[in-house]
Amino acid sequence: MKQCPRIIFVEQFFYPEGWGGAQIPRDITVDLARSGYGVTVVCGEEQYLFVEGGAAYDPRLAGVAIRYVPRSSGNRKGVLAQLRFCAALMWRIDYWRRPCLFICQTNPPLMIVALALVAAVLGRPLIIIAQDIYPEVMVAHGMLRNGSVTGTVLGILFRWAYKRAARVISLGPKMTNRLHAKGVAAAKIFEISNWATGDLSVVRGSANSLLEEWGLSGKFVLLYSGNLGVAHDSETILRAVAAAKTRLPQLRLVLIGTGARIDQAMEMAQSLGISSYVQRRSPVHLDLLPQTLGVADLALVTLLPGFEGLVVPSKLLGHMARGVPTLYVGPKDGDVADVISRSSGGIVVGNGEAELLAARLVELASDRGRLSRMGDSAMRFYGENLAREIGLSRYRSVVRDVLDERQRS
Repeated sequence: MKQCPRIIFVEQFFYPEGWGGAQIPRDITVDLARSGYGVTVVCGEEQYLFVEGGAAYDPRLAGVAIRYVPRSSGNRKGVLAQLRFCAALMWRIDYWRRPCLFICQTNPPLMIVALALVAAVLGRPLIIIAQDIYPEVMVAHGMLRNGSVTGTVLGILFRWAYKRAARVISLGPKMTNRLHAKGVAAAKIFEISNWATGDLSVVRGSANSLLEEWGLSGKFVLLYSGNLGVAHDSETILRAVAAAKTRLPQLRLVLIGTGARIDQAMEMAQSLGISSYVQRRSPVHLDLLPQTLGVADLALVTLLPGFEGLVVPSKLLGHMARGVPTLYVGPKDGDVADVISRSSGGIVVGNGEAELLAARLVELASDRGRLSRMGDSAMRFYGENLAREIGLSRYRSVVRDVLDERQRS
């Protein structure tokens, strides 16, 4: 490369963020910097999830420059907070050095629109990594009423931003269909799955001290690790545990993480009389994932109806990479169900099918060989189709193509 193309990457949560999802932009920017691009990340100083433990690899060691937006006072949620963050972030972009390309994820959502406007004014291409699709996610969450004035205006703005982008990265076929429905041209959509983050080993059996520490030795463990938010179905799982407990007394559900629905889930467990079957644990550092996922016989992924194609839970990739079979509870026509079906790496149960799920749990608890085969199939499929190196290669290809197009124009 005769000249080092400058890339501005925008994401609210970056380094030293403890949230596992922040590892994806770290991996992308480090790989681009090592590939010869000049990469500057503009991000928030405040962390989404602070986790005790050693910090992750510092991207600055690979040549990634980081410009932080200071913490804001007052309410840090809602449209006004997003606008404040976007305004502060715009001041952190070094326009004078003429970036060749902007890349942004969907945190905060309004940054998509703001950065699309900046890119249009400067005549620079923009790549949007659609971790979620807006404003449809906000409608599904109940934050916006479908057909409202605010929803209509945001719909127009986001639609313009997605259509104006040089490329939009989709996480799967269902999400691609959603983007098509927004008017994004097929030639602009490029599917790249997220990948597993952290140490990809898994610690099983007596080598895993958490089994004894958490009282899980000899139990059949369902593990949910990560954010349990308003897009996730906890009710079906809890009702299945209640239905299966007599036939499967060794069943345990372990919830590790935070989220809008975790308190609600614990309250429901108490109302169903299954509190002794459910454990709640605090978030752990990425370095401990081999131990926490190692306690699981089945690892959970859930999604409520209406969110398919808008959100693709990346925790599925963490399970598959480590050979942990996945139980997915959610819409059966979404991207998660499709991956599990193609990989033979777990089971799929629809929302509300608690009795069916209870029966499946009883069956699987008595067939450890089947669970082992599911885990092996998941790991093999992940390595062949979804591994980090595959995803990063695809990102390099997209960036190269967009910059080549700009030079030709």
